[in-house]
Amino acid sequence: MVAESTHPNQEVESSAVEPREPETEKGRLAREQYLSAARAVLGDAKLSYANLFERYLGNASETQQAAQSLDQAIARAALMASNTPRMVIQLLAQGPFTQRQTYNLSPEEKQAALPKLLQYAQATVEGVQQQRFVDYANVVTGKVWNYPDLYRAHIGSDLAAIQLDQKVAAAALQAGESAESVAALLQQGPYGRFQRDVKQVKSGMIEQYARGTVAQVQEIQALRPVGVEKLQKRSQDMER
Repeated sequence: MVAESTHPNQEVESSAVEPREPETEKGRLAREQYLSAARAVLGDAKLSYANLFERYLGNASETQQAAQSLDQAIARAALMASNTPRMVIQLLAQGPFTQRQTYNLSPEEKQAALPKLLQYAQATVEGVQQQRFVDYANVVTGKVWNYPDLYRAHIGSDLAAIQLDQKVAAAALQAGESAESVAALLQQGPYGRFQRDVKQVKSGMIEQYARGTVAQVQEIQALRPVGVEKLQKRSQDMER
């Protein structure tokens, strides 16, 4: 999932390099947002991007793991702040881990490396979303889960999985997350993943289900109850 350097034996000397500037305005904005999030995560309000870049240079596995951990922390913060998964992927492209992967590459080599880097960013965002789902599931069920066990425990019953989604959505909304953020979260829950990965339901249908579930939970929270039967019927319609 992670792009390897084309020059594995070429150790980057932190004192001899400076981070390259983004090529687009969108990239510059994403870099500013990444740096702002990194300052909050690392507790250093005066941190510059050059300092951040230098901190995570080097080929040591510990350094790369630290850079990936920073990406995970920033992805979590960005998702909780209602950034879409797509926006967070763009954000991670400006992180020191991704930038380091392409620093010594020629334009042709960089182009060849981009698909693996995209996979890395997508996997990072999905992993963070799944862990966020688990965190809420732990609260609403009163149990301590990991994602594989939570998945196995709920994919055998659509009703149980949908009810879990409702509870997680309610908890996330009560925690102050936006409807958009919660809908994206539900798409990485056991029900959404099972429908997409096993039953091959199109992503658009999963997104529609998630948005509908969030809307119905909001109605419930506004004291306008919606029957479970309506959720079941919508799930059955999606699978047809």
